[in-house]
Amino acid sequence: MDALLLVLQAVLIFGVAFVYANLGLGGGLLFVPILLSTGVPASSVAVPISLTFTIATAMSSVVNHHRKGLVDFRLGGTLVAGALVGAVLGTLFTLLFLVDERAFKAFFTTVIVVFGAYMLWDWLKDARAVDEDDDSKMTPPRKAAVTASTVGSGFLSGSMGIGGGLLNVPLMVYGLGRKTRKAIGTSSLLIIPTAAVGFATYLVDLALRGVPWPADFVLIPVLFPVVFVGAYLGSRWGLRALRTRPVALIFILVLFVAAGKLLLDLL
Repeated sequence: MDALLLVLQAVLIFGVAFVYANLGLGGGLLFVPILLSTGVPASSVAVPISLTFTIATAMSSVVNHHRKGLVDFRLGGTLVAGALVGAVLGTLFTLLFLVDERAFKAFFTTVIVVFGAYMLWDWLKDARAVDEDDDSKMTPPRKAAVTASTVGSGFLSGSMGIGGGLLNVPLMVYGLGRKTRKAIGTSSLLIIPTAAVGFATYLVDLALRGVPWPADFVLIPVLFPVVFVGAYLGSRWGLRALRTRPVALIFILVLFVAAGKLLLDLL
């Protein structure tokens, strides 16, 4: 293991966890490109490693958001069923269809650009109250529809090594009228079992094929504490000092930077 490369990975991953813990995201949108750019040879290895890092980010975020009463455990328990199904489907999709590295990066870049454009449009419009719950939207039909839609967030988690918060947060904000900070905290809660199921599916696939664990999996125990501490400090500081709009803008900008990096790799 190259010591300088490991330090670089630790610094970059710490920074990502610090920021993403404030957004209800696991950080996989940047964990995967960082890993692929710093020596991890393939997406089939980078994605499961990233899933463990998203768990660390989400755990820290949940701790700090729960202290502020910004995690809806009942709603999270309702929505997690769809996310878990999607995580398994997404993992199988990557293992069966995204075996080509260029195809994976093209798929990843497309998803980043689409969601980045959507979030930028919403940020510029600024037409909704971000810090109030709209309980009129918490109806059984809406809950059922959002639960079904979380299959998509789980799919993104399993297929791309991300937490699924890109869909979870908008679904809770727009579909169920939850205030943004509560949607972020609850999204972090959903990430933990979703990413865990995705990682477990990768391990089962390796076992069934009789393939030994990749050597790069050593990064999991080495960098997991770095991610946890980065996310804990980031979410604790963010809840105290940052408003939602500036954090969202930072995320959008970083999102497009990641898309640009992957596009350069493709070209």
